[in-house]
Amino acid sequence: MAQRHRAALVAGSLLSLGALLPPVTGFTDRRLSLHMLLEMLLLALIVPLFAYGAGSLLPGRLAASVHPVIGIATLNVVLFGSQLPAVMDLASKNLPFREAAQVAFIAGAFLFWWPIVRPGGLTAIAKIGYLMVAGVPPTIPGITLALSHHLFYQAYHSLEDQQLAGLLLFGTAKFALVFGTFVILWRMLTPDAEPPEWNDGPADAGDVPPTAPAWLRRLDDELPSEPSRPQIPVGAGR
Repeated sequence: MAQRHRAALVAGSLLSLGALLPPVTGFTDRRLSLHMLLEMLLLALIVPLFAYGAGSLLPGRLAASVHPVIGIATLNVVLFGSQLPAVMDLASKNLPFREAAQVAFIAGAFLFWWPIVRPGGLTAIAKIGYLMVAGVPPTIPGITLALSHHLFYQAYHSLEDQQLAGLLLFGTAKFALVFGTFVILWRMLTPDAEPPEWNDGPADAGDVPPTAPAWLRRLDDELPSEPSRPQIPVGAGR
């Protein structure tokens, strides 16, 4: 396991366990905006770190078993389900249910990020399309809460706080889309750490700077030789 994967796994694991501690969940349940902030941190930061670090631990066949459609569907189920008034009101009163709902949210977020961070997964363009599709449904509950004029939850009694929670949900969905797309494009344009596999000989830098992106190095490859054409003898002039 690479050092960056190990660091991401340790940080993601510790932060995920910290988010499940009763003092943390109890504190965030005092206000709907704090509860939403914790969920959005899990979705956009903590769980992606954990999934990225766990990428090299799961077997290849098991890692490839999560289809992107399953990831998007699971995220929407846990995201919409966690915002239901009955679920929110029960979670504010029942500690075991609150912890179980938090675990389900983390599991759904993990399945969502897994097709993106797993080794040998989607192509870069497919990852961007995946994020674009997944970023649409969360805007519905976000806009609903942000533009609401009456309270949806019995456990929370502040309309302004409910609207702030909606803005957090809406903004996080857009942030994950923009930031994820930026990271994917940045990795596409980052130069290779090692010589490319298609050229096993000594690299000839030529006019290409050492920090040139990987795709630019392909321009130095030799073109395939054209098949030789048969020469037609020319008859002697009269």
